[in-house]
Amino acid sequence: MSDERSDSPLNVVDTLLMPLRLPGRVVSDIETLTKAVVALQSDAKKHLSSVDDRAGRLIEALNTLHEAVGRIETKVNTIEEVRLEAFLDATDTLQASVDRIEQRVMHLDSLEATITDQIGGLRKNLNERMTAVKAEVEAIRPPLVGMADDVAKIDDLLPDPKDGPLTRLKDTLSSST
Repeated sequence: MSDERSDSPLNVVDTLLMPLRLPGRVVSDIETLTKAVVALQSDAKKHLSSVDDRAGRLIEALNTLHEAVGRIETKVNTIEEVRLEAFLDATDTLQASVDRIEQRVMHLDSLEATITDQIGGLRKNLNERMTAVKAEVEAIRPPLVGMADDVAKIDDLLPDPKDGPLTRLKDTLSSST
């Protein structure tokens, strides 16, 4: 079969004209490719414009987000500054109070030491006086014991109050009535 075609005059002419047709085919293929590329460019342009639009909206949203973050950061910094100032003021006030308390504690400590010294002095003085009183009591005791003995002797020498002259007079006057 292939032998028949190669002998046919059309095939020979076609074969001879082939090099002349080749640039036409190349041009035709280039035109087809060009149309495909143009169609592809058109589709790409549509898709890219959609992507560009979405990217633009995304960038706008990000800018809005960045602005919101900036505002929040500013507020946070302001709040931190205010709180830091308040904290420092409170710390200063607290430190002043602590200093006053420390001064009062030191004053109380010195008062306590003074009172302790005075109490020690009073105890010593009281012990000395009590020792002196004890010595005086011990010195007075023998004469008092002697006086008590003398009073007991005198009491023994006295007549019985139930049997004395006044008692007899009373008994006499009360029995007559």
